[in-house]
Amino acid sequence: MTSLPPLVQQRPPQHMVSGPSLSQRPAAHPRALSQQYLPPPPLVRRDTGFYDASSADPGDGGPVRHVPQRRGGSRLKLELSQDWADSVAQAGFSESPNTVESSKPFTPSRIMPTTDSSDLGDMSPHLSTHPQTADTDTPLPMPRRPAGFTASVPRREAAAAATTTTTGSNKKDTRPKPFVVEPPTAAPRYSTHPDRHARAASLAPPPTVAYADFFPWTGNHPEDQFSENVIRNGYYDKALFSATETQSAKNTLFSTLKHKTGLTALSSVFTAVLGQRRHNGRITAPSTFKPPPRVTLTDTKREVWLKDLANSAISLRRLSRTIPHGIRGKVLLEQCLNKNVPTDRAVWLIKCVGANEIRATKRKGVSTLAMGGEARWIKDWTVSLEQFIEHVYFAYEEDDWKSKVHYTTRLAAHLYAEHLLDREHYSEWLVSSLENSSEGRLPMWMLITQLYWKDLLKLRKYGRRLVTALISHHHLIYNHPDKDILQPLFQNLTQCLNALILSSPENFVSPSTWSKYRDALRACLPAGDEARHNSFGAINLRNEQLAAAANRSQPAARHILVRMLDGTLQVPMPAELPTQCWGVSKDKSALAKALLEWCTSLYRPGLAKIYVTSRILQHWNTLGLDPTMAVLDFLDADACEEQARKATLYHIVCELVRSSIFSVPRYVRWLIARGGLRNPDDVVPGGPGPTRLLAEIPTHALAPSQRDLRSGMLRRAAFSVADEAQDAELAIKHLKHTFGLPLDPADPVLQRRPLSIAKLTKRIASASRALKAEIGCWLRASLASNAEEQETECSQAQDISPAIFYAVRSVLEAAEDFSMLGDILKTLTKHCCVEILAAIADTVSRHFFIFSALGASIPLFRNLHQRLKVAVREQGIALRPLLASLVTLARRIPGMEELAFQLKKDLAVSDRQNPVDACSPVSDNMVARLHDDAGDIHEEIEKLLAGGSSLDRSTMERLFQTVVQRLQASWGEAKDKQRAYSTLLGRLRVFDTHHFDGLMVKWLLYLRTLGSRPSILGIFPLLVTVGCLDMGAILATAADFPGSQGTGIARAPTGGASAPQVVQITYRTRYMQEVLLLLTAPIHQDGLMTADEAYRFSILQDQAARECAREVLGLIFLALAEYSYARGQNDCANLPLESAAVQEELIELLKRLVLRDATGVARALGVKSPSPHVSGWIDCMTTKLLIPTGDSQTHVTFDQVLELTNEFTLPFCQVKLALSLGTNDQSNNQEAADRQQSHVELFANAMDKAISAGNISWVGMLSCLSPDITQHLKTRAQNRFLDLLPSPRTPPSSTATDPTALAQNLQMADNLLSVMDAIMRGSAPPGGVRHQQPQLAPAVVDKLVDLWELLAAPADEPSPNGPDTKAAVLHHWLPLTLNLITLHAQGFDLSRQSNEVRAKMLVACAGLMRELDLPHFTTTAAAAAAAAAEAAAGVGPGGVVDAAGGRGVELARRVFDLSCLLADNLAEDARAMCVRAVGGSAAAAADGRLRYVLSVPGDGAAEGLVLCQKEKAVVASAAAVAGGPAGAGAGGGTLFGGLLGTPAALWGIERPAVERLSAFQCRRWEALSEPTPNVGENDTALSLGLFEARRVQ
Repeated sequence: MTSLPPLVQQRPPQHMVSGPSLSQRPAAHPRALSQQYLPPPPLVRRDTGFYDASSADPGDGGPVRHVPQRRGGSRLKLELSQDWADSVAQAGFSESPNTVESSKPFTPSRIMPTTDSSDLGDMSPHLSTHPQTADTDTPLPMPRRPAGFTASVPRREAAAAATTTTTGSNKKDTRPKPFVVEPPTAAPRYSTHPDRHARAASLAPPPTVAYADFFPWTGNHPEDQFSENVIRNGYYDKALFSATETQSAKNTLFSTLKHKTGLTALSSVFTAVLGQRRHNGRITAPSTFKPPPRVTLTDTKREVWLKDLANSAISLRRLSRTIPHGIRGKVLLEQCLNKNVPTDRAVWLIKCVGANEIRATKRKGVSTLAMGGEARWIKDWTVSLEQFIEHVYFAYEEDDWKSKVHYTTRLAAHLYAEHLLDREHYSEWLVSSLENSSEGRLPMWMLITQLYWKDLLKLRKYGRRLVTALISHHHLIYNHPDKDILQPLFQNLTQCLNALILSSPENFVSPSTWSKYRDALRACLPAGDEARHNSFGAINLRNEQLAAAANRSQPAARHILVRMLDGTLQVPMPAELPTQCWGVSKDKSALAKALLEWCTSLYRPGLAKIYVTSRILQHWNTLGLDPTMAVLDFLDADACEEQARKATLYHIVCELVRSSIFSVPRYVRWLIARGGLRNPDDVVPGGPGPTRLLAEIPTHALAPSQRDLRSGMLRRAAFSVADEAQDAELAIKHLKHTFGLPLDPADPVLQRRPLSIAKLTKRIASASRALKAEIGCWLRASLASNAEEQETECSQAQDISPAIFYAVRSVLEAAEDFSMLGDILKTLTKHCCVEILAAIADTVSRHFFIFSALGASIPLFRNLHQRLKVAVREQGIALRPLLASLVTLARRIPGMEELAFQLKKDLAVSDRQNPVDACSPVSDNMVARLHDDAGDIHEEIEKLLAGGSSLDRSTMERLFQTVVQRLQASWGEAKDKQRAYSTLLGRLRVFDTHHFDGLMVKWLLYLRTLGSRPSILGIFPLLVTVGCLDMGAILATAADFPGSQGTGIARAPTGGASAPQVVQITYRTRYMQEVLLLLTAPIHQDGLMTADEAYRFSILQDQAARECAREVLGLIFLALAEYSYARGQNDCANLPLESAAVQEELIELLKRLVLRDATGVARALGVKSPSPHVSGWIDCMTTKLLIPTGDSQTHVTFDQVLELTNEFTLPFCQVKLALSLGTNDQSNNQEAADRQQSHVELFANAMDKAISAGNISWVGMLSCLSPDITQHLKTRAQNRFLDLLPSPRTPPSSTATDPTALAQNLQMADNLLSVMDAIMRGSAPPGGVRHQQPQLAPAVVDKLVDLWELLAAPADEPSPNGPDTKAAVLHHWLPLTLNLITLHAQGFDLSRQSNEVRAKMLVACAGLMRELDLPHFTTTAAAAAAAAAEAAAGVGPGGVVDAAGGRGVELARRVFDLSCLLADNLAEDARAMCVRAVGGSAAAAADGRLRYVLSVPGDGAAEGLVLCQKEKAVVASAAAVAGGPAGAGAGGGTLFGGLLGTPAALWGIERPAVERLSAFQCRRWEALSEPTPNVGENDTALSLGLFEARRVQ
């Protein structure tokens, strides 16, 4: 501690306590009163300069050590000291600081002058106006001091202090005590309350006591610093100021300030002074920031520390000293949750732990593992947070679950907002969890995901998946059976989607997702909300453009319609099909024409197409279509030269006339307008279709006036209407005679023998459509009248017999009048017997597609099922014939699967519960029918069957072998025995179906090599109908090896090299050809099978061809191989395939198979074969399929195939083309390869010719070709397309400026796109594996860049490709190129090469988007429309710039949508390459579209921060400054350099420094508040030097 100045020192007058004479009196001690006491230890000095010794305050109850005082000085001082000590000892008060301003510190030794006004009160006596003498010992009278502030001491503390004092007085404390500085008793004291308002509100701690003018020595006080002035003159609080100014600057500055630049110079001086002050106070110390260290604590102390952390009253600076070690990850989060730590304090702790963990990973070294340690730790921390959130969110059973969820949500949101987690991993977790969530957890995932939607929807990588997940869940709940229970969740999803469809429509752009959920999303839109409906329409348009489904031109509509109609030949016609077909195209007349062309096509077999067409036209008639005009327009365009097409046309018109939607008078007027009927050849059976149609119209459906009109027109052509009526009457009489119905006794028909049903049906089949319709109408009326008689006369009327029903059915089937047959079946289901009911079910099964088109299949089935249930209730048992027929029918009706399964179970139960019946071998009838001498076999069978309903395998094998031997012996001898043994096999199958089927397979494999047997057409049909043999087993064993006996049924046929071995085994027995006949040839009733069984077998034939298509194709190939091998062995006797009828039936079977699966047929028939005869037969059959009128000598070239291709011949051309381009040559030599290559080149040339001619209807068949061929054709078409595109690096062609040539090139490019479209959308190769090479060639990227360069060329720069090149690129070539890229966008794989191509394409698309955003491409739509109108009217130039505005905006949107499609599922390294190519993350983030497409994550507030580093500035000279622009005139340099005489650097006159910008990495984990207990100058997380911070002075 320093000493005071010597006694000769004079103090300033304003600091004297008394008069002037007092200062001359010697002091008793050289310093203040504080020198009487021991020096205190070093303590922290407060800002106010006062020492807080409240701990030594007697008022606080602490012990006070009284030291005898030495009194010195005047009596006034002694009196003041004594009064002060007494007042403190007695009253215990101190001066209140409430009246002291905080800006004016007060100490007794630093008394203000008397002239200053103060609010301090009487801290010292007033100076007397009368001078006092020095020898006066009597103290001056002092006024009483006002009541001062007394520090309040709680009673408990005072009592404790008193107790302590008493105890201490009784017992001496011998423990060593630390030295404590005791302030003098006379030192004034005051309260140090921080805020009197807070004290008044009881919000602050009680006041403490401090002492004035008491500064223990610390070495830092100004009084302790020695200087020459202090040593000579002593220490003063205030410096000495002279009363008079020693020198005036007026003369120096006034002349300069009078100048006009004086004010500017003065302001510059002040600015420079402020700048220098700022520069001098700037913080330049390096950052001393360190995260708070962690210490190892016991569990108890750690719990205490965590509780203190949860207490907001305890400062974080105090807690930062002892952060416990070992709290990290999920445990840290759980502790914060359990202790309910405030969110901001929990984030502080997480930052402290994270900063230490990250620094620990960095201290491990600079290896790759260590450098990635920070990212790995952050990812692990994110995973812990995700697990913690998921655990808390779905722990519903815990207490305070709601409050825990709120806390977790708030904490996670803070961590996400401050980037204290891996945002990419966290976003991926949110989206994937929402995608895979169940209905029970979906609300919680939606709750947490909605907090981050704003960020997720800005990035394509997450926004598309988020929207897709919401739409998927919405669709599932929309179709959920418990939709009513999930209604709140459904409404929440609906609201979210309705909001997103307006705010984020780009995330809905996903063609694959949109086509699947579009209808469900449309249903959730609020009615009348125009904005959302418009947004939905815009999104739908964008997805259709990407899916290439916006092309609704006529060819596309025809393809779609034909494909939908072909579906009715494979599955039952749905009720909504007419409405769906109506919406295919807006051109309804073209739709009707295509429908009639499909119906009359020779390439569509069967009669179902007639009734499908009739039903569709009837429905379209209600929608406004005129069927009469449609038929007449079709007759104008197509004359139907073929007789089969004419018959189909007559049939469809007959059905339309019956439904009263075809106007005969209008048809007659149409005929009259065409010239009428004058030539008899016009109405003969083989005459022209438009005129012969009049004779084919049924008369029973016409009004009398219409019949007269028809008769009059026909008489003009010498057609006898009377003979027509007589023929119809005679046919009805023969029917009555055959059916046994009553006739007129005098009728000459009775004199003849009744015609057989076979002869009758043959004559009816060759009759006219009008006669057939008359017969059908008469039969329906007769049976309807019989039903009415049964209803009125009850038991007197008799039911029709089964024989009559079979005859009626045969007649109507020959007449092909199934509409009448359907009405008859509906009538008979109400009154006929059970046997006829079973026959009705079989009839519906055989013609199921026809009755489905008529809409009668389901009503008939329900009526039959109802009759079955009634019969079961009445008789108590199920009627097996009707039950078996209903089982067959129910399997074919959609939606009846459960009922069909139940009926099948009932049938099995019925067979087991009635083992001994008329068909049982133990019955007396069966024994009598067999007439077998081996009675022991019969007795054994009878005992076994009577003993139970199960047999062991050995017994079954013995019985099976016995019955089979007897069955083989009965072939060709006795049909009744053959039938009995066949029935016995069917009964044996009931006991063990699986084992019996295995035995039957072995027997079939034996039969195909057995030479001494009859044709299988006389063996298998009966076995199939009685239920002991399956058609699938027959087809499977036809291609199996003999060595595979006992292996079961191998359904897949073998091919290739195995075919010759099978053929060598079966060619002598003709097994393969006979099995093929078994599927195609009709079975005649020859006494072995009943009519009902033969009819049921025809149902099984059709069912096998539909359900076993692969096996049937394999059988056809093997039958052809067997036929060819037999001819090669000169064994040509009795070859079934030699028959022309068999060949026609085989063609019809192939036609049905091709329509079902053309690719499968081409693959099955394209199997390599060593026999050239097989290839020749296959080629002949495919030619016959393509050209029905051709013969075996007809040869079809590739050009003809492409010319013949249309919507109806497409599948057959596809098979022909696939087989022609493939090779059936099994020899693997160079010649075969060259031959195939030449075929491919021939087809490619033919394809080029067709494209040039504008014929592209054949493109749909390219998908069936082999992958190598399709890839070759695609590459060829793609190269031709790219050659048509303009390029700045190629010289312009002569056609560049020719409009006609440009139109041809555009048409060629469009056709080439169609070819590539057909190949790209074709079916994948077997196994679904595509080529590994990328589908989009790098050359496409180069061409897109060329188009970008052409668009970016300056307008004033001449284009090398002509002046109109930019317009052509903008309006034609760029959209076509975008279409090409769109075709490939759906088929990208995840290979590295594909990712590279997509990345380059994305960069080019980014450049195109920026280019199309330029003003000359983005004029307003109104301006573009006005420019187009002026150009059309010839009043304005209508240039490219004006007309291209709207086009540029549209193309920019298309490029953006395509970029979104390209960016989906793009690899991260390729995405990063795109970001670098467009200028880095900052440049990509600046453009919202690029940021969305490339999914560039934002960095929040720290995004785009850079560090500006300035090089050392060069100080300018005064002359340079004066002459520069900064100088205010000629006197500027004189002012700074000469007037003030100071360096220019003082005023900041420097040359501009060179700035260097670098990315600034913000350490978010170290952004801590109060990191250390001690406050340093630059200890913040971000160095204060970065902000040029300065100290407060």
